[in-house]
Amino acid sequence: MDKLRALQYLIKVADTLSFSRAAKAFGVPASSISRRISDLEAELGVQLLHRTTRTVQLTEIGSQYLAQARNGLALLHDAEELVGVRGSTPSGTLRISAMPSYGQLLLMPALIAFSEQYPDIVLDVHLSDAVVELGRDQIDIAIRGGRQPQDRVVARKLDPNRFALVASPGYLARHGTPRTLDDLQDHQALLYRGPHALIKWHGLDQDGWRELPLTPAFISNDGASLMAMARQHRGIVLLPEWGLKDDLRRGDLVEIELDQPVSVGRGGEAGIYLLYLQTRYQIPKVRVAVEFLIRELGQE
Repeated sequence: MDKLRALQYLIKVADTLSFSRAAKAFGVPASSISRRISDLEAELGVQLLHRTTRTVQLTEIGSQYLAQARNGLALLHDAEELVGVRGSTPSGTLRISAMPSYGQLLLMPALIAFSEQYPDIVLDVHLSDAVVELGRDQIDIAIRGGRQPQDRVVARKLDPNRFALVASPGYLARHGTPRTLDDLQDHQALLYRGPHALIKWHGLDQDGWRELPLTPAFISNDGASLMAMARQHRGIVLLPEWGLKDDLRRGDLVEIELDQPVSVGRGGEAGIYLLYLQTRYQIPKVRVAVEFLIRELGQE
């Protein structure tokens, strides 16, 4: 049997949870998809899929098997792409995922310059806060904020991602300027909603980091919207410095200095990281993009 084709079919069924959708993607009958996967199960001696008249899903052993198979197929794809490179000019489609606000404000201007230097590379840019798995999601480079990843991903720090507490001069003239952590509970807070939950503010006092009680005036998953509300004197916002530089320089927003630190987490090493798989760094389009973005966006 063609085990490679069977694995490709299995991955598509697992991703789409449908034999018919997988068949449509490959342009073959659904019966062919089912038969190939059944042959693979027979060879392995295990059931990889639970099938009913309405649903299909991986068994527990099927999930474990598929996780390893994905890694193997990803390595095979990388090897084929590497040996398939012709000449010294980087080319092909480069898939990049980045946080929306960072992508719009900083990444896109850098990518415009990158495209001028490497016109044979087609950029496929996805802006999202969602977590990505570089090998599984077919992403070459990801830019994310948070703690440094500890797994097999290479993480190169672009920015310390320090958060600043800011408001408009008009808001502060009307409501006063907070000086302590406790003062913040008397002010209107503009809060960011992450992919899974509302992002809470934390302050550091003599007892350590603690969550601050806040009065929300506006909530959004879009940093630009939060900044727009802050400019309209609607409240105080806590956002990364890299997104506030222009507003602070113009004076539309001013930084509020408290007597104790405030952040969105509980301290520790954090930052904006450029992420990629070491195996893909050998591919010219990935290598030149990584080094270009480090030069253009890195703060060190």
